[in-house]
Amino acid sequence: MKRYYEHRGKDIFLTAGSARDLAPGAFGICAIDGGAQGWSVVHIGPEGDAADLGGEYHFATPEEALEFVRELIDLLNPA
Repeated sequence: MKRYYEHRGKDIFLTAGSARDLAPGAFGICAIDGGAQGWSVVHIGPEGDAADLGGEYHFATPEEALEFVRELIDLLNPA
């Protein structure tokens, strides 16, 4: 499963749990245990390393995680 979203020129992918295939600069919303334990948000750095943006915090639904990523992008790139 992989869905693609874009917000202000930034790529956001909803994945089944792995961020390995995402390109540098992309954001990932990853299922934890198939989504049963929530969703995490990661950002892929320039070297291809994934940084967990939520830390210990996980989102109940992928829609909540997507909204978080959009707000984060808005904060990083104000209009």
